[in-house]
Parts: sequence; C-alpha cells; structure tokens
Amino acid sequence: MQKILSDIAFQTRKGSTISSVLSGYKDDFDPVFLTMVKAGEESGTLEQSFDYLSRQLYANYELTQKVKNSMMYPAVIFVSMVGVGLLMLLFVLPKISSVFTKLNIPLPFFTTAILNFGNFVGKNTPLVLVVIALVGFLAFLIFFFKKTRNAIFHLTIKFPLLRKIAIKVDVARFSRTLSTLLRSGVQITTALNVSADTLSQPNLKKKAKEFATGVSKGESLSSVLSSVKGTFPLVVVQTIKAGEKTGRLDEVLEEMAGFYENEVENDLKRLTSLLEPIMMLIIGVAVGAMVILVIAPIYSIVGSLQSSIRK
Repeated sequence: MQKILSDIAFQTRKGSTISSVLSGYKDDFDPVFLTMVKAGEESGTLEQSFDYLSRQLYANYELTQKVKNSMMYPAVIFVSMVGVGLLMLLFVLPKISSVFTKLNIPLPFFTTAILNFGNFVGKNTPLVLVVIALVGFLAFLIFFFKKTRNAIFHLTIKFPLLRKIAIKVDVARFSRTLSTLLRSGVQITTALNVSADTLSQPNLKKKAKEFATGVSKGESLSSVLSSVKGTFPLVVVQTIKAGEKTGRLDEVLEEMAGFYENEVENDLKRLTSLLEPIMMLIIGVAVGAMVILVIAPIYSIVGSLQSSIRK
C-alpha cells in the first residue's frame, strides 16, 4: 500500500488524476472504489466521495465480521470434536485394544471394529498423521480457489435458512453500494452495474445486470426490479418505489441497507443458537457410543473377575 500511495503522489505531481493512477491497480481496489473516485473528480466533490467511501468500507467490514464471528463458535466446537477424536484414536484406543487382545475375550462386533481401527491407528501413527495433514491441505485448497468456494457456497445456500441470510447480505451490500454511488454523483446505470458486481450469488448477479439495461430505456428502477423475477424480495421493490416517488432514493437505500444488516445479525444469532444444541447433541451421542461400545465391556470384565474372586 505504501508503494501505491507513493506512486499516486508521484503521478499526481506530474499532472495525472488520482483515478487514472488507481486504474493501474485494479487488483488492489474494487470497482466501487475506482468509480467513486472518478465521479468525485469529475464533479469536484472528491473529498465527499472519500468520506462516503470510508463509510461504505466500514459498513462492509462490519457486515463481513458479523458473518465470521457468528461462525466462530460452531467452528471451535467442531475443531474440538475432531481434536478429541484424534487424541482418542492415537493414544486411548490403541492401549485399550492391546488390553483386550491380551485377555482374549470375545467382544461385540462394533466394539471389535472400533478397537481394531484404534489398533491400526496406533501401529500406523505416522501414516495417519500424513493423511490428516493431506486432508487439511486439501481443505485449504478447496477454500483457496474461487471456483471451489463458489461451488461450496451454492451447496450451502440450498438450505432455506442459509439462503435467506445470503439474500439479506446481498440486499444490504447492493443497497449500500448503490446509495453511496448515487450520492457521489455516479450515473444510475453505471451505479447499478457496479452495485451488481457486489452480489455474491452468480445467478442473482447475472439478473441484476439487467437493471441498468431497463433503466437506460427510461424505466424506473422499481419497475425494472418488478419485471426481473427472482431477484430481490417484494418489500425491497416497494421501498425503492417509495424512495423514487419522494426523491430520496439514496437515503432510502441507505436506511434499507442498515435494516438488512441488522436482520443478518439477528439471523446469524438464531443460526448459532440453533447449531449449538445440535453440535452438543452430536458430542453427547459420540461420547455415549464410545462408552457403550468400549468402556462397557471393561466394566463387564471387571465384574466377571470380581465374581470369580468371590467364588
């Protein structure tokens, strides 16, 4: 970033505009940033454009953090479950398996299967660790590449609650971006195209690209939204229509963005509260199964030994 700022200072001293310099750093700045800077220069309101941009970036950052933080607790529980399971496989089960092998006592099928697996892990610990490392690396690659991330995203939004949250996130981002661009003096067709690029769902993004086409033909934004099916909820269309009638479209869009950002936060809290008991139930079932299949035979053996001693 320091290098970019130095280049901007150098180029502007030579007479270049900030937007023309930034256009050479498209990998570092998103289209919203570049469009607003250019519009600010053309309208003579660059300072105001940067003020709007700072609010926009902060709002997007807060929204992203809310999504990440809501997923942190379930992720910690999941990692803990995996960690405890690995510790049992690597250290506990092999020792228990060796005890039962020495006693040569018949055991239930599932108990034998678990102990044999534990014994295998104990004898091949380096191989198991390599496999775990490869699986972890594969998971990293899956989330590293955009195509695989999009594929996973498509799978997750098939769940109704997650799809509902994803739509609200997109509405919030689209509304705030469009509001910020309009306030900066960007033409509405350009603002719509740039705002469409902020949408996370490819199908929705493709349909949103039609908004600018309709508006360029003289249609109102609300009528275009109504005609393009499968985009935003009806309440969004009605709110935008009200903003157009009152001449306060940019303000209405900003208020709607704030509303949907709060909705996303509340939905994420509900999702977390739903996941918590489910994951605790999974842990309970796993521990219970381990006790029944592995620990119970030990108590049975101890009971048999005590009976033999008494006799």
